[in-house]
This record gives sequence, C-alpha cells and structure tokens, in this order.
Amino acid sequence: MAKLRPNNGKYQFTMDDAYRQRLQQTIIATLPAGVELVASNYARSTASSYWLLKIVAENGQMNWLTLRVATHELWLAHAQQVEVLWDDPGDFDELTAAIKVSLTRPAMQANQFRLSQLDLALLHLLRTLEQHKLIWFIRMAPAMAAAHKAVSFDLKTDFLAAQLYLGDRNNANNLLVPVAVPNFQQRLATFYGRNLLFSQFTKHSLMKLLPTNQWLQPILRELAVPTDWQRLLVAAFGEDFVQTGLKLMDQKNDRN
Repeated sequence: MAKLRPNNGKYQFTMDDAYRQRLQQTIIATLPAGVELVASNYARSTASSYWLLKIVAENGQMNWLTLRVATHELWLAHAQQVEVLWDDPGDFDELTAAIKVSLTRPAMQANQFRLSQLDLALLHLLRTLEQHKLIWFIRMAPAMAAAHKAVSFDLKTDFLAAQLYLGDRNNANNLLVPVAVPNFQQRLATFYGRNLLFSQFTKHSLMKLLPTNQWLQPILRELAVPTDWQRLLVAAFGEDFVQTGLKLMDQKNDRN
C-alpha cells in the first residue's frame, strides 16, 4: 500500500516509529546516486522532517545538503535547503514523485555546502556551550514573535537586525548576555538556514537557537575539529568574543 493514514485525522506522523521508518526508506530509495542519508530530525507538531545528506565529490571533498519534507513552505527566507512539499503526508508514491521533481542536480548544486575549518570550530563551540547549558538567543520584533512562524523571517535582514544574546538554556531570566559581533551573527544565520541549528520560541520575543545534535554528532565524527579551534575563533571574531563564552562556561562550572 502506498499510504499510511493519519491517526485521529491529524497529520502528526512524526512521532510514530512506523511512519519514520517508512519515510526514511522512501527517501533513501529516491536519492540520486552518490548521495547518502546521514541523519534526520522531525518536527513535533507538524508532518515536517529534515534530512542531512552527504555528497562526496570525485576528489574526495565532502559536501552536505539539507532536504526538507513538509506540507507547507519554510518560514525562513534565504535558507539553504532543498524543499519538498508533500500535499498528502502518508501517500509515499506522491512523496517519491515530489522528491524526484525537487532534488534535481541544479537544486543540489545551488544548496549544498562545504564546512570550513572555521565552521567546524564554530560547531564545536556551539556544542561545547550547550554542554554547559549555554545557547544563543535572538530577540525578534514582538509582532513577528507573536506570529510564531506565520510570517516570513528573512535570514539576510530580520535575523541580522535582531539583538543576539548568549544565555542560560533553561532560564533566560537568569543569564542573558548581549553579544554584538556581526560576522558571527551572519554565521549563525547561515547555520540556522542549513538546519544545523533549530529554534524554539520563548517569552519576551526571544527565540532559542539550539544545535541540531542529531546532525552535529555525525558531521564532527566525519570532519575533525581543528586543534587550534580557539585561535581560529579569535582571529575571526575577536578575543572578547571567545573570552565571553569561556567565562560563562567557567561560571556554570563554579555553580555546579
């Protein structure tokens, strides 16, 4: 059978193991030659899912690609993803056809990315901060925050105009340090648009930016973190930027 019908009339398959397995099998079977599925993550409240693909070039260089499968368009403008719109989630014949239409060679070439040594240093920093319960926040315009993804959010304008903070993952009221490093904020926007970060809304128009660990773990197994990662971050974003993160991690350690 091509279809797996929704429970209780709602398209909330993503918490169902059988659905996830069928979805993964369908995507693997539909991928072009030379493209490998590495990891996935799923929305809790919708039928949206995200898939990390690996593409190894003839020279051995490794590229990555984000595939998004959903019933609605992504709320982020200028995200670096290949989007597959699935009108009837549960109809896997439809999904197979939609992937073949969307995952073309030009679309893959336009959206795949390669991670630099600085990117790997940043991913290591994001993961290390989170291990100390520290994450990045941005303060959105109140109307946009209240719309909760119903209004398009432009990664080239809205994201870069928002105030950036480093704070306590579990209690932003306890710790929220403003950080003004435009080049770093631009990198965060790029990571978010690739789904290397995912978001959660909180009060006071804040949006949490959390590392997508299902993806970071296999990436950092494949690509080693530079041993001089701190030096790379200092060279790119300044000593004060790095020291802010290190000091907050030390504070967290002292409290524990």
